[in-house]
Amino acid sequence: MWESNNLHMKVGILVYTHCTSSMVSGVADILAFANLQQMNSKTTDRKNASSFFEVAIISENGDEVKSFNGLPIIATKSIRSKTVYDLIYIPGFVGNVNDILQRGKKLIHWVTNQFKKGAIITAACNGNFLLAESGLLAKKRATTHWSLISEFRNRYMNIILEPEKILIDEGNTISAAGVTAYLNLSVYLIYRFASPELASACAKVFLVDSGRKIQTPYETYLPRKHGDKNILEIQEWLEKNSKQPVSLDAIVQKSNLGRRTLLRKFKSATGDTPLVYLQRIRIENAKRLLEATDSTFSEITWKVGYEDISSFQKLFKSVTGLSPKEYRMKFALI
Repeated sequence: MWESNNLHMKVGILVYTHCTSSMVSGVADILAFANLQQMNSKTTDRKNASSFFEVAIISENGDEVKSFNGLPIIATKSIRSKTVYDLIYIPGFVGNVNDILQRGKKLIHWVTNQFKKGAIITAACNGNFLLAESGLLAKKRATTHWSLISEFRNRYMNIILEPEKILIDEGNTISAAGVTAYLNLSVYLIYRFASPELASACAKVFLVDSGRKIQTPYETYLPRKHGDKNILEIQEWLEKNSKQPVSLDAIVQKSNLGRRTLLRKFKSATGDTPLVYLQRIRIENAKRLLEATDSTFSEITWKVGYEDISSFQKLFKSVTGLSPKEYRMKFALI
């Protein structure tokens, strides 16, 4: 069992219009369960026991806010309160980033002031955009949802983005990746501020895969479509012919552009070379077949356009972080 270390942390969970309700209640639930487990521990002096985590739900005016799915979230505090928190957590949202950041200026300013007073600031998913706007992540490492990598990098070039990571702790800032990474974040907070034993107990009850270190396996390749007619035609041609043998010479011939011009324009438009683009399409096709069929990986390799099973297996693992067998075990739909 774990022993009480007389820790008592004031935790503020920031809520705002269009935030994700599960990312609010989920963190509150796990921290509350940690309190319950600690209070029920045989090694705890129950007469003098106090909760590890004192959680407040904080909105701009202390008013109820509506989450993106329409569920109301009742705040218990406002940012006008003079309370100083030990830790502030910013959940993610569903909506336009620019709109959220524009409406959240007062919240971001309040977060900055709490940081100056000693609070540790943590965020999950695109809540990291609000944290980044505060300037508190400058020259620090951070992560965010895999689908937001390009936008985050373009906005915050002074932040060291490590998007493959589920969790990054920089001491006074803690960044968690996409959506359900709040589960890993919650368990980690218990680990860091309470005890490893209590964190392990909570992880088991809430079925949190605390060994999950990367979000790469969850990433879906979302190719950028370009307005340049020549490049767009090549993209569509590659997608249509991905199951056939394709060489760079064939791509150049199809494009009616010089080799160097094609490579330069294609890389600028999509972020990848034509052959890497083709590889990523084939890997996405293989992932879908692993998820939805019982075909062997050898069969899948041939179906997506490869002949060398061993080399495609290595490529698959280098991109997804999992072997084909591990990927199927994790994501199979049948």
